[in-house]
Amino acid sequence: MPSNIPTSGGQRTSGARTRNASGRSSSSLGSFSSRAPKNMTIRGVHTRRKRSFLILAGSIIAAIIVLSALLWWINRPVTVTIDGEETQVRVGSTLDEVFDAKKIEVRPGDYVSVSDNVIKAGMGRRFSATLNGKKLSAKKSDELRIKGGENLEFGNGDNVTEDFTYESEPIIPYLRMEGTGYTLQYISQWGYAGELQHRVGKDSGHKADVVVKEATDCVITCIDPYIDGDKKLVALTFDDGPSSYTDEYLQILEKYGVKATFFNLGDNVLQYPDVAKRVVEAGHQLCNHTMAHNQLTAVEGGVVYNEITRSAAVIEEATGILTTHLRPPYGDFTEQSWLGSGGSVTASIRWTGDSQDWALPGVDAMVSNALLYLHSGSIILMHDGGGDRSQDVEALPKLIEQVQSEGYEFVTIADLMRAQGNIPEDICSGTGTMPKDAVWPNEVAPEDLVATQQDD
Repeated sequence: MPSNIPTSGGQRTSGARTRNASGRSSSSLGSFSSRAPKNMTIRGVHTRRKRSFLILAGSIIAAIIVLSALLWWINRPVTVTIDGEETQVRVGSTLDEVFDAKKIEVRPGDYVSVSDNVIKAGMGRRFSATLNGKKLSAKKSDELRIKGGENLEFGNGDNVTEDFTYESEPIIPYLRMEGTGYTLQYISQWGYAGELQHRVGKDSGHKADVVVKEATDCVITCIDPYIDGDKKLVALTFDDGPSSYTDEYLQILEKYGVKATFFNLGDNVLQYPDVAKRVVEAGHQLCNHTMAHNQLTAVEGGVVYNEITRSAAVIEEATGILTTHLRPPYGDFTEQSWLGSGGSVTASIRWTGDSQDWALPGVDAMVSNALLYLHSGSIILMHDGGGDRSQDVEALPKLIEQVQSEGYEFVTIADLMRAQGNIPEDICSGTGTMPKDAVWPNEVAPEDLVATQQDD
């Protein structure tokens, strides 16, 4: 029976279904409830679009606010002091911008030749500037950006020099002697070359010699050691060894616990290499006394250099010790001797107490002579070579006992120099050598030379 025929009650069944065009059945009630009204759909779309628009508009407004704040911050005014008066300028301004904005009036520099002749007036730097009391270089002036709080002063512009070609020439340092001491002379400053440029201007063709780097002079400091403090220090030294007597000296020094300094001749080290080595092994300082005891003030510079360097090489070969400490024969070592040394010496050591043992005056006289000017910082001269040293061997214990009884401590020359407290360690130890980039002088400073001539 067809489903749309009424029942006996005259009503359709509540579960009635219809077929759609595709032949599928569906509940008429269900179809009605699942379909939204058309005007409701349009109203939802409009709501979503309006919400999106408001979000976009808000974002744009926020971005504008942030950008405006950022632009203000980037271009904010800050306070600076210009030529003594406070004013405001834009942060990050260049000095050129400040100069123009404040209408500052100064005279510009000129465009000049290498010889400082004006090529074009007013074509140099527009102004010069001082920041917080310090004048700015052209480069720093161009790089400066205002932050706020600066104290600026503007002045007349600097000249600008034309471009040029040049050839360089080294400026050799002078030798300078500082101090009035006699006993100890040491290198307190190595010399370094300067630079002189021979310039030719590209526009003017002018020529000029310009020092672009000053030379650093080599400085020899001259002192007479006086050691302050609780300890009383004395240096005991022996010249002209090694010899057949030297081992006896070593035994005496060991007995009394004394460290000494031996100034050896290269010729004698060649003859007694094992003795020289024993001096070092016993803990004593071994230094240079030249090769053959030539008087260095009586020979040319080349001989001075050879006397020192040959002996140093012999000592190093025999003992492994590099030494740049020198006792000049007869104590003679002048400015010219320093020049002749060629940087092979870092310290020249003389003495304050001379035993005069070379004259064989007798044991008591030797001791008395050696201790005549005894003080903390004294350097005593004796010999362990160069002749008959039997009186020295007898005098040495007496000298040591007397000095020790007066509260003095025997030290090496290196330790005596250390006790000065202001001498570089490599100079004190005698192991210092001339730096590779240093330059040795070939002239005494003119004012020192004049002073020396006046003393003569």
